Amino acid sequence: MELTALALRVAREGFGKKLDFSHESIKEVESILSGFHREYDKTRSEDGLNGIALEFGAYIATTIQRNTGEGVLERDDPEFGEAAFPFHYSGGTIFPYMWCVKRIFDGAGDNVWSKYQVLILEPRHQ
Repeated sequence: MELTALALRVAREGFGKKLDFSHESIKEVESILSGFHREYDKTRSEDGLNGIALEFGAYIATTIQRNTGEGVLERDDPEFGEAAFPFHYSGGTIFPYMWCVKRIFDGAGDNVWSKYQVLILEPRHQ
């Protein structure tokens, strides 16, 4: 997926990080989004940040797919509307794009690694 490739490029060229689609790599995504939040906090410029959130949301969805063999990312959601980018996984729906949007704009309280652990990793160990 093109969006995922863009996330890999941003991670590598902008942050010197190599994302490997492991569950643990979501910690690196959190670190990268934290950097974007700090920059947003300073400048209050939203330019390009929704695109960044979309790219890293796609990376999170791809990581889940590669590690579990399941999940479908769509563009629109009947409840949340166009361009919500729902990810249907394990009988439910999550919104990794919105996780990333909230992390960039709202800060550390919306930590994507914490959400990933609770919604993706913990249910697998029950």
